[in-house]
Amino acid sequence: MYFEEVSGWGEETWEDRDVTGVAVDAHDRVYVLRRGDDPVTVLDSSGTVVDRWGNGCFSNRPHLISIGDDEKIYIADDGGHRVFVFDRTGCLIETIGSGIPSVTGFDEGLPSKELAFDRMPGGAPFNRPTKAVASRTGELFVSDGYRNCRVHRFSADRQQVHSWGGSGAGAGCFVIPHSVALDSEGHVLICDRENDRIQVFSPDGELLHVWNDVQRPTDLALDRKGYMYVTELARGPHDLKSWRLGPADQEIPGRVTVWSPDRSIAARIGAPAVEFLAPHAIAIDSTGAIYVSEVPESFANWTGRPYRPHRCLRKFELR
Repeated sequence: MYFEEVSGWGEETWEDRDVTGVAVDAHDRVYVLRRGDDPVTVLDSSGTVVDRWGNGCFSNRPHLISIGDDEKIYIADDGGHRVFVFDRTGCLIETIGSGIPSVTGFDEGLPSKELAFDRMPGGAPFNRPTKAVASRTGELFVSDGYRNCRVHRFSADRQQVHSWGGSGAGAGCFVIPHSVALDSEGHVLICDRENDRIQVFSPDGELLHVWNDVQRPTDLALDRKGYMYVTELARGPHDLKSWRLGPADQEIPGRVTVWSPDRSIAARIGAPAVEFLAPHAIAIDSTGAIYVSEVPESFANWTGRPYRPHRCLRKFELR
C-alpha cells in the first residue's frame, strides 16, 4: 500500500489551531473537530465546507469524534467530563455525564505526572474522557482517559453496565487510554497511549489480545477489509515515560501505521517523507483515503517543545 498526500486539501488553512478529531460518515462527509469557535466543520470529500456547528456546546477541550452506524455523532469533551451525541446537522440529542469530574485519586499536587498516575486508583465515569463509540446495538463504550485509566460500557438506554482497567503497565491496565474502537466482531480496541500498545477486549472487559508493536497510539480506524490505521505520537526524553518500556533516550518522530488483517505492516507514513508533529486522530473513507489530524500547539504546551505553525488536517489518497 502506498499513500500520497493531497496537497492543500480543504478550503481552509488548518494551521490556526489544533484539530483534535476527525471522522467520516457513510456518505464520505468529513467531520472535523477543533477547539474554539465553530468546533465542528463538515466538508465533502473534495474539501469543500458544507456545514459548521457546535458553538456553545463544549468546554475548551473537545477531544475525539466518532460516527455510529445510526449516523449519530459522538463527541467526548475531556474538559467538560461529558459525552455529547448529535444528529448530523448538529442538533444536540443527548448529553451523558454530569459535567463534574469523578473522584479518581489523581493528585495534581504530586511532584510529577508519573507519580500521580502510579498512585491513581481510578473511579466512576467521567474524568477527562477521550473518545466514545457506539455499537450496532446502541451500546456506548468510552475511554476515560486523562485522569481515569478506565473504560466504561453503557447500555443503549445509558445505564452503566461495566467498567474495567486501572493505572499501570499490567495486562488490562492503562496509562491514558486515549481512544476506543470496535471491530466487526464487536471487540473493544483501546489505544493505551503511555504503554505503547493496543489492548483488545471482549465487550465484557475480558482481555483477548495485546499488541505491543505500536508507538504511543492516539487513535485508530478500521476499514471494511479489516485493515487497521493508527496514529502514533512522537516520544522524546522530555515526554512522559512509557510505563511498559521506560523513558525515551532520543526523539522518535510521530507517524501513521497501517496493519493488514494478519497483523503485518502494510504501510507506514512518516519521516523523512512526511513530517507529523503530533498526530492525534485518524479516519478512513470508502475509497481508502486517510484523514489525519494533529495537535502541535497542545503537544508543545505539554512537552515544552517550541511551537511552530503546522497544517493540522491532511488527506492521503491510496495510490
